[in-house]
Amino acid sequence: MDYYIITGVSRGIGEAIARNLLYKGNTLFCTSRTMNEDLVETASSMEVPLFYYEADLTHKGTAEKFMDEVFSRIIPDSSTRIALINNAGMLEPISRIENADPILMEEHLKLNLLAPALLSAGFIKHSGNLPIVKVILNISSGASAYPYAAWAMYCASKAGLDMLTRTIGLEQSSSLNPVKTIALAPGIVDTAMQTHIRKSDAEQFTEKEKFVKLHEEGKLSDPASVAGIIIKAIFNPDIPQGEILNIDQMKSYSKEH
Repeated sequence: MDYYIITGVSRGIGEAIARNLLYKGNTLFCTSRTMNEDLVETASSMEVPLFYYEADLTHKGTAEKFMDEVFSRIIPDSSTRIALINNAGMLEPISRIENADPILMEEHLKLNLLAPALLSAGFIKHSGNLPIVKVILNISSGASAYPYAAWAMYCASKAGLDMLTRTIGLEQSSSLNPVKTIALAPGIVDTAMQTHIRKSDAEQFTEKEKFVKLHEEGKLSDPASVAGIIIKAIFNPDIPQGEILNIDQMKSYSKEH
């Protein structure tokens, strides 16, 4: 039995990953602020176990409680591989830093950086003694290495997520039953976040037209295609511990495995 724990499953890449994993032999644990009822119904019709937790990961204690509940349902003797996919995230606030809403800034860091850290900590604590393949995949962004004006929080949180990935990878490299930790910048994907970018205030986000043009020219990746690459590559043992990958590099590992 393969177990997958996926955050941010209401839409976009998270939903696409979950849908691509709906086949017998998998058990899914999904969470988002709003329940994806169609996904739940589809899983039920296909007789694939899917446990859905409608929760806000920015709320204190939610990430820890979610991971506790997940592992209360995982049967160690039936486990072959387990993956945690930290996909949930937000772009807002799109604003020069001096104009950004402090409450939104705090919420952003809680969702984009603190929640993955807490979920990763819980995952490692609960699975530490299991002598099986275990992977944490953090969905990062090219913005982790390239600064965009008006994206101070997003660039900072994704850069932090990359460093979190590297640091956990370093820690786990000396563990008896290590958890592989990797991060992926999936490229520009046709999701609701991209729609939000195209509707943003051009005075605040001066590179808006770049993203509008990419959409008009059909250069946005399809979430299902990105999800397929992730699923084929995520357990590839050749991916180095703590590695930060772009989608082309991830695709090369999906061909090898």
